[in-house]
Amino acid sequence: MSYTDHDVREGRRLMNEGCENRLVIGDKLLTVTAQGGPDTAFDQYCDEIGLNPKTARQYRHTARMCTPPVRQFVADSGVHLSYSALREGARLAPSGKPYDEGYSTLRSLLKEASEAGASRISAPQYRRALGIGPALRDLLDPSSDTTLADYLGSLPPQERDQALRDLVEKKAEVHDAIKRVMDEKRRRDREMRGPECGGGKPDKSAAVARDLVRLSDQGAAFMSRYPPSASLAFTDEQRAACKEVLGTLDVLTTWIRVRVLDDQPAATDSRAETRDLVGV
Repeated sequence: MSYTDHDVREGRRLMNEGCENRLVIGDKLLTVTAQGGPDTAFDQYCDEIGLNPKTARQYRHTARMCTPPVRQFVADSGVHLSYSALREGARLAPSGKPYDEGYSTLRSLLKEASEAGASRISAPQYRRALGIGPALRDLLDPSSDTTLADYLGSLPPQERDQALRDLVEKKAEVHDAIKRVMDEKRRRDREMRGPECGGGKPDKSAAVARDLVRLSDQGAAFMSRYPPSASLAFTDEQRAACKEVLGTLDVLTTWIRVRVLDDQPAATDSRAETRDLVGV
C-alpha cells in the first residue's frame, strides 16, 4: 500500500477539521454549562447530544485553555498539529496548572518548526519538550486516540525503556487506575464479543485472537496480585528466572507484531540488550 503527497495533504486537512470541530464543541459546552454548574445538568446535556461526559469535559477544558489567539497562532504557523497535542498542553500538572500554560512552549516549537521548514509537530515531540508523558488512564482507555502501544512505539529505545520502568514503579493510586480501566475493558469485551472473538464458526484465527485476549487478562490479573506496595526481594536464581521470562515475553511480543499484525520486526540493534524491568 502506498500514498501520495495529495493523500497526506487531504488527510491533514481532515485532521485539522476534526481538531477545529472538537474545539468548537468545547466552546459550545462552555457556553451551555458553566464549569462550576451541577454535574447532572452537564451530563444530561451530553446525553442529549450523544457525547460521553468524560470526553465532553476534556473538550471543554481544552477549549478554555486553547484561546482564540492561540488557535490563530497555530493556524498562521502553517505547521500541522493534532488535537491530541493541544489537549496535552492543556492537561493539568500535579500543581493544578496546565503543563503548557498559555501554550508558550508550543509557540516556541511552532516558530522553530516554521523556520526550519518542518511540516508538522507530533504529540510525542510536544510531550518530550514539556518533559511529560501522556495520561496513563488515557493510554489504557480503548476509546483513546493514542494507545499505550502507540505511545511506547513512538519513543526511542532508551526513552521507551525508561517509560516502561516509570509505569512499573507508579504509586498505588495509579495501579488502582490501571485495574479500573482493565476491568472496564474486559467488561466491554464480554458484552460485545462472543467466546470466539466475533462469533460464528471457530477457526484458527479466532482461536489465536481468543488466546491472546486470555493472555492479556492473565497479565492484568498478575499485576493486580502484586501491587507496587508489595515487597519484592529476589535471590540471584529467582532474578535469573525472571530475566528468562522477560526474554520469552519479548519474543512473544515480536511474534504478535509479525504473525498477527503483519508489522515489520523492530530493528535488531534497538533490541539487542535485554531489558531489566523486574525486581524494581
